[in-house]
Amino acid sequence: MEIGGFFPYEKNSSETNGYIDLVCPNAGDVIHLMSGRCAIYLCLQDSMLTDTKRTAYLPAYTCETVSGCFVKAGYKIYYYDVDQSLVPQFDDSLIDKISFLLICGYYGFSTFDTDFVRTCRSRGVTVMQDTTHTAFSPSGPCPDSDYVAVSLRKWMGVTSGGLAFKRTGRFGVSPVPADKEHLKIRDRALRTREEYERTGDEALNKKSADAFWEAEWMLREIFDMQEGDGESLQTILHYPLAEAVKKRRDNYAYLLEHLPDNPSVRPVFPHLPQDTCPMFFPFLCEDRESLMKHLAAAGIPPKVYWPVPPFIDIGTYPGAHYIYEHIMSISCDQRFTRDDMQRVSDVFQEFMEGR
Repeated sequence: MEIGGFFPYEKNSSETNGYIDLVCPNAGDVIHLMSGRCAIYLCLQDSMLTDTKRTAYLPAYTCETVSGCFVKAGYKIYYYDVDQSLVPQFDDSLIDKISFLLICGYYGFSTFDTDFVRTCRSRGVTVMQDTTHTAFSPSGPCPDSDYVAVSLRKWMGVTSGGLAFKRTGRFGVSPVPADKEHLKIRDRALRTREEYERTGDEALNKKSADAFWEAEWMLREIFDMQEGDGESLQTILHYPLAEAVKKRRDNYAYLLEHLPDNPSVRPVFPHLPQDTCPMFFPFLCEDRESLMKHLAAAGIPPKVYWPVPPFIDIGTYPGAHYIYEHIMSISCDQRFTRDDMQRVSDVFQEFMEGR
């Protein structure tokens, strides 16, 4: 079986996992949504009830579906750059021009300057943290965030993976009904993926991927503030979280120790802090295409997050521009064992020796 790919349905625990309190302890309100972008959009719609300035400060290195929420909501947008360690390069001179700040971590790691966030909030800027990349990290959210949004589909097998949190008070907007056709296609993708992982039948792998991308492209067209389904919420609340965190950390640590050392293929995060649960293992690669082809041929399909969103003039953000062109990641999640990670290391070694 390949090392990678999206998640199937998995076995859950009979016990609850306390995930809501991990994401945002003592939240004033929590709403389960169809997707992470639905959660972001709901938070935006709630903020717009009082935000007349409607000017946002977003990361230049981000997913099109994140910045697309702000475009759809009609916000004026400034972007901040990142360096090669994915540390945001905030501009203090913009604080008085913005009304909304979006912060996030990357691949499990929180990298933003909390002092800047605190300053923004003290000067009346609304802060939202997108914890999609740090969804399982024990560090929890930034205490100066007003909203928290998360998507869990890169962490577990779930049909509706969005959660929106308002730290103080209740949301002043309500979700609209979920799109049943989208959920039906997503369910088919997960069930087919489950069968693939059980049988190893590559025809099922393709069938599940086709359904996954059909649902993804559909979501880009229809996303709003759609609510999630009850079965997905129970999956989120009963997922074996502690076990998943331990396996991800163990796999990441194993790769750090055993991957061949080469300056042309270097980990973005060469250390694993105690308060971090990795989403993937990201690299910066000088010859990314060749390495990606080598990995894919060996059954280790790599990921590139993300293509440059169409809303950004990326040439004015050299750090993010470099990241978009050089980053890739591989899976190290809870489905995979130490033997799988050794297989990854061996395939990397083969690539280095063939250079």
